[in-house]
Amino acid sequence: MGDWNLFFATTAGSSATLVGLLFVATQLHLGVFSDPKNRWAALAQGTLTILATAFALSLSFLIPMLSTQVRGEIILAGAAFAIWRGIRIWWPVFRLPDKNRRQLFVQSFWLLMLPFAVYIYLAVGGVGLLRGDATAVFSVAGALLLMFVVALRNTWRLVVNVEHESG
Repeated sequence: MGDWNLFFATTAGSSATLVGLLFVATQLHLGVFSDPKNRWAALAQGTLTILATAFALSLSFLIPMLSTQVRGEIILAGAAFAIWRGIRIWWPVFRLPDKNRRQLFVQSFWLLMLPFAVYIYLAVGGVGLLRGDATAVFSVAGALLLMFVVALRNTWRLVVNVEHESG
């Protein structure tokens, strides 16, 4: 894993930086995030889950002397936790009556289905590592990069779109 240390150190630092941006976004629109059933609050919590998962998993790869199998177990546990949190966060939002089905589908795609697909991709990498396949780290790295894409998009929406759409 020596060649990957810089990558995982960078992804851990990037996760922490994006959490800071997420914090700024929530501070700009604090009143919007007070209701846990609000879709913006769910988006912020879901994005925090993505970034916290990316941070923790990246740091786990910096621990020296861990076997590939142990890294796989850590990845699988992280993916399972992220999926559980995603369901727990979004369930109250999906139970709200919504008249616009198209908007609900688009929201579901970006805010639930896409992160879950990334978590499944992450789990595939975890299974590969669990089986001793050292090249599965490419799947883990790809999943981490995709997590950043989703988190960056979500954070941007929280910074720019909240006031426009909630006001």
